[in-house]
Amino acid sequence: MTECVDNPAERLHALLLEFCRAGKELGPNHSNWSAWAKALSYEGSAVTSGDAEFFHRLAEAKELPGKVRQAVSLVVTDVQHREHLLEPLVGVDAGLQASTQTNHDIAHVWQHFSDGGDTTRSAAIYSLQGCAGELRRAQVEAGLTEAEGRDLTTLINELTEAVIASELEEADKQFLLARLNEMLATVQQARLRGRYSVEAATDAAMGALMRRPNLIRRMMDASLLDSVATFFTKVNALLVLVNQSEQLTQETVRAIERGVGG
Repeated sequence: MTECVDNPAERLHALLLEFCRAGKELGPNHSNWSAWAKALSYEGSAVTSGDAEFFHRLAEAKELPGKVRQAVSLVVTDVQHREHLLEPLVGVDAGLQASTQTNHDIAHVWQHFSDGGDTTRSAAIYSLQGCAGELRRAQVEAGLTEAEGRDLTTLINELTEAVIASELEEADKQFLLARLNEMLATVQQARLRGRYSVEAATDAAMGALMRRPNLIRRMMDASLLDSVATFFTKVNALLVLVNQSEQLTQETVRAIERGVGG
């Protein structure tokens, strides 16, 4: 079983452990920024309000609870278990929000998610360990690269605009837009669920069109068919292995042509 491409819970868990460790070394009355500088591996001198790099790293840390919620929501289907895992993150949110003020000492941040920096009794840290485990157990294939994700999103958005602007009947538009929306959702989830879900949604969309030759004819009449064929050719070229790309994209075009002739 392969691990998730991204595990924000694991990253946040490790970050909070390091913040607590650094806080104990410095003492609870020091500025929380000093502890965060150590936890975030910030190598600058004493942190000031003008340290752009430090605050960039802290801002990225503040985004992690939201990423954990999104990731866990994708892989944990049981509502009660999901809520049990995510509820303690409220304290982490509050602690990270408190960290934006230099006059808040380490103890002030600790109070939101741990008792005096004691990680062994922190519900939030324990919960993040559970979240990380759930994400590790989520079986996925290799995810999309950022470039692949951007390219696929652009292709889907461009065809969506073309469908909306076309002269197709409203029912046909809604059918095509629903398929494109399903594809877009899988692209957005691919960092966790891998590229297989994108491939499955693409295959499902193509299959739905192949079973509707009358819709294909109407797309041809509305001068949309070429755009759709080009779209699937480009999407498949992004998804398949290099040595399979030419063969599959040619098959895509032939499949659409067969649909028109059916």
